[in-house]
Amino acid sequence: MRRLSVLVSALAIALSTAGYAETANTTVEKPIVINNVTYKVIRTIDSNCLSIKVIDKDAKQVWASIPLGIQEWNFKLNNKVSSFEVTDLDGDKIPEIITACTIGDVQSAMYIFKYNTEKKTFNAVHFGYIGFKDLDRDFMVSDIPVINGENMVFENNSKIRCLGKIYTPNGPVQGYYNFELQNGKYMAGDPVPAQIDNPASPIKDIKTREEHDSQPKNETPGSDNSEEANDVGGIG
Repeated sequence: MRRLSVLVSALAIALSTAGYAETANTTVEKPIVINNVTYKVIRTIDSNCLSIKVIDKDAKQVWASIPLGIQEWNFKLNNKVSSFEVTDLDGDKIPEIITACTIGDVQSAMYIFKYNTEKKTFNAVHFGYIGFKDLDRDFMVSDIPVINGENMVFENNSKIRCLGKIYTPNGPVQGYYNFELQNGKYMAGDPVPAQIDNPASPIKDIKTREEHDSQPKNETPGSDNSEEANDVGGIG
């Protein structure tokens, strides 16, 4: 995961990669209350494109993300398996929008969108690695697929455990990156190898890729979600 730059090429070729599973068009809606006004958050998978938008009571679009991926992917929040949630993570009384999707043959990503009270829009919460400024991203990446959301787990609202690869001189090994909310950004320190004999590893029994491949494949493109890319309207 320290080499997230490889995602640049993965994201570019994902749309044209053969063998990806087709996804039926689906729409899921959840309410969100901002300044005592209720809006609808709509996550759509349409023509192999997963995206999110927010509409008001008159069905007018007030914000929309750019395309995030093709297929949904699960994460765990409050011990619940989900791929799309609207909940207050930072305690400011305004919910965040959370979704996950695949962005490559094995990579999946989690996006968290936070309401910007000054500009009346949503911006993607960033994820970073302590000591690595060039690895700051507006999504969190897990490059080891595990079913039931076990590769992206909220231990609580401010801590996320992410399963990914640790690159060593002897090749990549499985490990956990522990992200913690700090000054509006989720930051991770050194990863913990997921080894059976490692007492610091939170989980040691990880499903193999072969077990994962017995399930329907989830493979998608992802994209940057900068403030400019997402700011297509206003709320409030």
